[in-house]
Amino acid sequence: MNKKKFGMRELIILLVIVLSAYTVWPSIQVHTKKGAEKQTFLKENPKLGAKSINFGLDLAGGTAITLEIDKSGIKGEDIKDVQEQSLEIIRNRVDQYGLSEPQISPSGDDRIVVELAGVDDSTAKALVGSTAKLEFKILAEAEKFTQVVGLIDQYLTRQTTDIVADSAATDSTAKDSTVAKADSAKDTTKALSDDELLGKAPAAAEVAATDSAKDSAAVEAQPASEVGVALSAYYMSFGNGGFIAEENVEKVKKLLATEGVQKLIPRDVAFAFGSGLEPVQRDSKIKAKRLYLLKRRAEMAGDDVVDARPYRVSDGVSAGEVAVSLKFGGIGPKKFSAVTAANIGKQMAIVLDNQVISAPVIRDRIPNGEAQITGLDDMAEANRLSVVLRAGALKAPMKIIESRSVGATLGEENIVQGFGSGAIGLILCLVFMVAYYRLGGLIASFGMVINTLVTAAVMSVFNATLTLPGIAGFILVVGMSLDANVIIYERIREELKNGLTARAAVAKGYERAFGAILDSNLTTVLTGLILYKIGTGSVKGFGLTLTIGILTSLFCAITVTRSILDWKLAKRDATTLSIGGGFKAINEANLQIIPNRRRFGLISAILIIASIAFVAIKGFDFSIDFTGGQVYTVQYQDSEKHEKDLSKALSAAGISGTKVRTLGGTSANSYQISMRASDDAQFEVKMAQAFEKAGQKCEIVAKDNVGPTIGKELRFNAILSVILAWLGILIYVWFRFGKFGLGFGVAAVLGLVHDTVITLGFISAFGLSFDGALIASLLTMIGYSVNDTIVNFDRIRENTAVYGSSNFAETINKSMNQCFSRTMVTSLTTLFVCVILAVMGGSSIRDFGLVQCFGILIGTYSSVCICSPIVLWWSKRFKKGV
Repeated sequence: MNKKKFGMRELIILLVIVLSAYTVWPSIQVHTKKGAEKQTFLKENPKLGAKSINFGLDLAGGTAITLEIDKSGIKGEDIKDVQEQSLEIIRNRVDQYGLSEPQISPSGDDRIVVELAGVDDSTAKALVGSTAKLEFKILAEAEKFTQVVGLIDQYLTRQTTDIVADSAATDSTAKDSTVAKADSAKDTTKALSDDELLGKAPAAAEVAATDSAKDSAAVEAQPASEVGVALSAYYMSFGNGGFIAEENVEKVKKLLATEGVQKLIPRDVAFAFGSGLEPVQRDSKIKAKRLYLLKRRAEMAGDDVVDARPYRVSDGVSAGEVAVSLKFGGIGPKKFSAVTAANIGKQMAIVLDNQVISAPVIRDRIPNGEAQITGLDDMAEANRLSVVLRAGALKAPMKIIESRSVGATLGEENIVQGFGSGAIGLILCLVFMVAYYRLGGLIASFGMVINTLVTAAVMSVFNATLTLPGIAGFILVVGMSLDANVIIYERIREELKNGLTARAAVAKGYERAFGAILDSNLTTVLTGLILYKIGTGSVKGFGLTLTIGILTSLFCAITVTRSILDWKLAKRDATTLSIGGGFKAINEANLQIIPNRRRFGLISAILIIASIAFVAIKGFDFSIDFTGGQVYTVQYQDSEKHEKDLSKALSAAGISGTKVRTLGGTSANSYQISMRASDDAQFEVKMAQAFEKAGQKCEIVAKDNVGPTIGKELRFNAILSVILAWLGILIYVWFRFGKFGLGFGVAAVLGLVHDTVITLGFISAFGLSFDGALIASLLTMIGYSVNDTIVNFDRIRENTAVYGSSNFAETINKSMNQCFSRTMVTSLTTLFVCVILAVMGGSSIRDFGLVQCFGILIGTYSSVCICSPIVLWWSKRFKKGV
């Protein structure tokens, strides 16, 4: 062992700690503040907000948007189908944008409620509210443009008396006087300075000032003789795609929408504004919107787009600008090639939701089926645009009828209790580690703190959203982080008993523990990656936290704690190591697991049959997340907080399964109460009476029926991701464990199925509310169980290599007893946190903690008593191995 006290390894560790602390600091600054103070801080420091970890809807609330389907042109019997299709499209957009744990549910027959965390109001509206109808249209010819604008000018300035008749007679040709007028206007647009550009709009600005006191509806109703300003006068630079000053955009929109002007616009063309403001000249500080005249018929639609990716242009005159690359599929490349070949030299407008994103000139035929959208403001807009294009267009336009802030779905009291109980559990866990492993336990505790810091830093870099399922994943990570050190310490103890010196025992202990740590961590990472990639909602959030946490815990266990131990042993040539002696009862355990395998099998069979019976007969107490239900809005006249008061009043009246949270976005002190639908026609009256009895001076002001937030596709993806995770574990173990690898893999997966079925029976038997949090508990149980099982299997593999497979049953039994101390210590440390959550956590977290506790117990039982006998059975059934 190198006796250097500080080398490259230590330098890397120090840099990682410093960078992690620097990265986490914005999250600490943001989340140590509450309420209005936090909102003000985020507004004043938007960059810090972008660098911090977001809290999900369940922990911090977010933005709630209610969308209503535009039913014009949709048959009554098709509205429900349109709602379901739009629901999944919106969910796809949100998931691809990277927002974790959204709440998306149908409301009534024609509405969708979307709740998002970690995103501002404008981005949320753009993400879920845009129809995303993509079209490719050719700009109208210059002659057609000047003709149409000229006719509108004549109408607005009353230069003709029968403009409707004139427009019908001259649909494709223009009068010479009109062309001359437009040409004269065009001559005024030579390179002007910013001052000259601003000076061109006095007439328009003057009219705007005159009309500012009038109602906007009255402006639209005015006769043309009173309007008096030509459309061309609003152009800062005349021509198709010319600029309209920002302050005149709304006025021009109203003018173009008037009935008289609409009659003048030929049926084969239509006006469309650009999507945003842009400089009127290169390097100009003045920004305006372009106004285009497009051919009404689209050359292509966005249905053929199969991929859209944001990127930054690297060369040419547009170098440094952001853009979105489009790729067509199917017959799209042929159609795009034909369109570009037929319109060389013309401008093709890329139109999204009737706004022109860009209008490049077609220089040549484009045969490769690829296009680019330029003219975007920043990478955030490019990313949002690519997301909505990949997810597809909504089946019908949707109007945003309400947008407001909402409180945490778990409730403020539950969150405080949850975090507090979790902290107490962690402290007890660390105290136990120090008491059991002494100096080694202190080093392991320090390693866990560093692991927490690095995990939070990585989540900050990814701007991840932390939710209750994410916290569940983190609890599992903490357990596995300590488990890695437990494996190492138990190995070191064995080497010390064999007579090795402290240094040699540490080196040998890390070497022999590495295989078990690597295998258990990689199988869990594989599980996390599959859950993140395939799953949605709570499954996705759990998978992300689990993957990040396991990778950082692997780094901390192998490098941080080893570095501290090396430093301790290098000091004064130490030959002893304080890692405790453990408990003799578990250190020298001689459990007859294999001889009693039939008894354990019988116990498991009874538990499985009972669990299936409970599920089949009693079923599950599904929450509103799965069933949908009713949402009531309750309003107070004061400014006090009443979330806790409402929960107590409902509980006292025997109304269970409710979620109470605050509502923002209005001046009223409002709260939202969500619950499963009731068949009682007098339920609302009874609830009002319950509030009155509890002395709550509030009023029920609204009631809505909402659908499930965990819909069919979400449930299917959750089940699919778990099955694929099982399959991934089986394949990994098969190839990693040699001759009987498939047997080890099958045993691991059957153990997971065993644990899942029995845990579901426990949930059903005790009537625990089955919601998104319980899904996280089940996933945690799966992750914990497979970790424990793989560590035991690794010892069986090691001992088989030493003793051979002639007496495989005895080798398995010996291996289980050698691992028993590690199994018990790891289970205890993880249980400390979960038991405290179950006892001290709030009502929403208590069930979560109970399932965590039961899952850990049943997972420990199966990894020791069920999985190893299955390996023995497989070895006898397939003697040559598979």
